[in-house]
Amino acid sequence: MSLLLVGASPAIFTDYPIHQHDSYEVIMNTEGEGIAQIGEKEYPFSPGTIHVIPPATPHKKRAEKGFRDMYFNSDSPRLSSVFARSRLLPNEPLLLQDDASHTMEKILSVLLERYLITRSPEGIADGITDALYNILLQLIEEWSANPFDPVVQQLVHTITVSYNDPEFRVTEALTATGYTVDHIRRRFSQATGKTPNEYLKDVRLWHAKRLLRQKEKLQLPINEIALMCGFYDVAYFCRCFHKEVGMRPSAFADKKAAG
Repeated sequence: MSLLLVGASPAIFTDYPIHQHDSYEVIMNTEGEGIAQIGEKEYPFSPGTIHVIPPATPHKKRAEKGFRDMYFNSDSPRLSSVFARSRLLPNEPLLLQDDASHTMEKILSVLLERYLITRSPEGIADGITDALYNILLQLIEEWSANPFDPVVQQLVHTITVSYNDPEFRVTEALTATGYTVDHIRRRFSQATGKTPNEYLKDVRLWHAKRLLRQKEKLQLPINEIALMCGFYDVAYFCRCFHKEVGMRPSAFADKKAAG
């Protein structure tokens, strides 16, 4: 049960004719907005839209200003299991959306390049190609089981990539969503179980713990670890860490070194 094909649009299409496959096809739109007809129904698409189409399902796409996409075909039983859990009707696609980090697009791009470069004449993929393919299957399984709020997911991405910036302000990130601060804060808390500020603090202190565990090997002083985790003020960092962990950063590092 394997990866059968990986490909990408060779040009910008405005109308791709109806066709079908004997395998699952995972199509991720990378450019343009339009309508995909899958089975008897129509589904809008835009950059980042992912359609997982079951076997023997007729489908086509159109976009007035054109579109591009990437795709792969698979006969993996993992996809069969996803469809069974999702309780979709016959010929009904699984609808997903790439995350704010463009994870699916990035991995699929690397998979496509690897597939084209290393595919053997016998059709046997190398280990890295298979690993990338299985990561994509894992993403589909996880995203189908736990659909995410795209606005909250964007905030999670912003916070995660900004955790080490002492100048980062959560309120500015909330305002940038276009929603009222109170509304998006409540929405974030409902989705994650934490306020945005709590989420930022958790990311910073989680990373601090990782650095402190390796403090001696990395030869990192506490003030440098504080800055690497987004704290200008080492005293404030120590207070936050003690409140969360129950010991000062230096004691935590010594305990891990001794343990």
